[in-house]
Parts: sequence; C-alpha cells; structure tokens
Amino acid sequence: MGNIRILHTADNHIGLKFNNYSGTAAQSALVQERFDALKNVVQASNDKDAHFLVVAGDLFDDLKVTQKDIKTVVSILKKSMAEVSVLPGNHDYYDGEDNKLWRVFSELIENSQIRLLHEPAVFQTQADEQPVYFYPPPCGSKHHEGHVIGWVNDIQKDPNEIHVGIAHGNVDGLGVDDADRYFNMSDTDLRAAGVDFWLLGHIHVPFPAPTSIGNPLFFMPATHTPESIKRKIPGHAWFIEIIEKKQLLFEQLNTGNLRFSRQILTFGRNYSLSDFQREELVWRNAKLILDLKLSGSISENDLTDLGEHLRTLQNHYLQIDIENTVGVAVDAAFIQKTYAEGTTAYQWLSAISEEPESELALQLAYSLLNPNAQKS
Repeated sequence: MGNIRILHTADNHIGLKFNNYSGTAAQSALVQERFDALKNVVQASNDKDAHFLVVAGDLFDDLKVTQKDIKTVVSILKKSMAEVSVLPGNHDYYDGEDNKLWRVFSELIENSQIRLLHEPAVFQTQADEQPVYFYPPPCGSKHHEGHVIGWVNDIQKDPNEIHVGIAHGNVDGLGVDDADRYFNMSDTDLRAAGVDFWLLGHIHVPFPAPTSIGNPLFFMPATHTPESIKRKIPGHAWFIEIIEKKQLLFEQLNTGNLRFSRQILTFGRNYSLSDFQREELVWRNAKLILDLKLSGSISENDLTDLGEHLRTLQNHYLQIDIENTVGVAVDAAFIQKTYAEGTTAYQWLSAISEEPESELALQLAYSLLNPNAQKS
C-alpha cells in the first residue's frame, strides 16, 4: 500500500463580517483574509501532493453568505489538484434541497473534483488505486443535542482498507458545551465508530499537539486563519500521511497571513519606557492587529515620550487599539517640584515616600489629591 496524503481544514467561516472593526482598514483586510488563507490551504494541498483536501465543516460562516462569496470559494477550491470533500458544519448546516447556500454551491461544483458531503452515507473513493472510505455525518441544524455519528458504528469495515470519519461538533474535554448544544462527542463515541481516525471541525484550537506522535483518534485543525483577539495562533491545517500498516505521519501547517496579539503591560520599577520601546519594535508588523493595555507609572519626561511614541504607532500595524492609564511616577523629586514645602500635600506625600515599598501608596495618594491628573 502506498502512502495516502490528506490536507485537513475546517472552520474557515467565509463571510464573517468583523463588524467590531466596522469602517476600519482592518475590517476589509480581515474579510479578504478568509479567502487568502483558503488559497494558502489549497496551495499547501498542491505542494504536498495531497490526494484529498477535506473541509470538516463551517467552510462558510452562515447560510446567508452571498453568491459572490460562494463563487469565490468554489473558484479557489477548484485550483486544488486533490479531491475536495466539503462537510456542512453547524454554521453552514444542510437542512434539505431548499437550502440556498448549498444549492448554489452544488451547481457551481458540477463536473469538478469537489464533492459536497451532505448525506450521512459512506463515500467510497480511491488514491492511487487504493480504496478509501469516508464516513461523513453532516450537520442538519445549528444546534443539536448529542452527536450524529452513531450510524457509522453499524457499517461493516474491512480492516485492510482505509476508513476515515469526517464530523463537526464538540469533543468532551476539549471544548466547552455544558448545555450539550453542539453535536457533543466523546472519545468513546468516536472509538465505537470503528474508523481508523476522525477529521473533525468546530473547536477553534488545534488537536493533537504538533509534537505528538503515533495514531491520534482524531484531528482538529483549528481555524485556517485567526478570527479574533482570542486566537494567538497564526491559523493552521493538518497534513496527514497514512503510511505502511496504517501508521500516521502528521504535520501542522501555518496557513494564515494576519495575526492578533494582546499585550498587557505595567510600567514601574521593573518595566521602563525603554523596555516597552524595545519590545514594541519586535511586535511591529503591518499584518498584526494589536490590543495594547498600559498601566503603571513613569517619570514626567518618559510620560511625555510615551504619549508621542503611541501617536506614531497606527501606521505600523494593521490595527492598534490602545487603553492607556499610565500616570506620572510620584517620588521625592516629583513631590518637591510639584508642591510647596510645608503644604499639607507636600508633608503627606513626603511622609509616605519615606516608608519602604511606598510606590503604590504614593500613586494612590497622588490620585486622591489630583483625581483629574492628566494621563499620556
């Protein structure tokens, strides 16, 4: 038996609007990124000479995706040299022939290498004349109590052939679904199906760890490109190779172009303006959406320089959102410069400054004296 090669993606969510970035350059870039990263997936399948490109659900973000977007997706998938299989997920579920999304999709993929897996039935194909059996339980609704993979258990399977499950839903212990609304599956359910392994979608983080070896029960690729500040990964797909005796080799591929990052920093004794400026040069990237939260205190001069530095940053990132509550550092020199000797404020702050580890207490006392003190 020769090696069988599969490129596995899921949760592409084409058509996601990113309304939280409405009116910004980031919004249009993020919308386009869903397509560009899908092109990366297809290119990876070609570079790896994959036999199969499997989309394990949520290729589209919802059923109302535009025909233009559907046509663009199909044109991208048609460039794959692999056989492409697309499973409806819970966002782009298949609920019958009147489903406009999949009706348009089906018309566009006619006479192509793309197949819509919209029925819970065994799909037999081959790779280099070797039989391969796929078992696709599609989602028929957005929410569903329990899994829909039970029918796979009842299918007799030749142990000498390759059997691959494709499903979309939550896996107990990996994703959180306390209300059991998202096609919940357990390891026991997945093992009972009797397939060699599963290609899954729904959970937007990768599984297993990229350093894993052996034959995992299932794979989750995560999103092909990050969709929010919650995702620090660059976007992934799995390349899986079935070798002799059904052993698996697998590689995690980076498929996204844009990144999100959240940095929460506190200025003070152990973190200075120069530290921040040095780190910021490392993060700086025109394809990065940066969420920056700054607090703490620094000297008056540094506070001014920080404000000037922050004003220059917008041009260096795709999008930067800044929450800045950094204040002036209150120390003996600042007290002497700011308050006349002998005043109540001078005496109070000076007394506090003489106490050990007084930095936080000084900042609090100063903020009480000056509730409207300017921040950079």
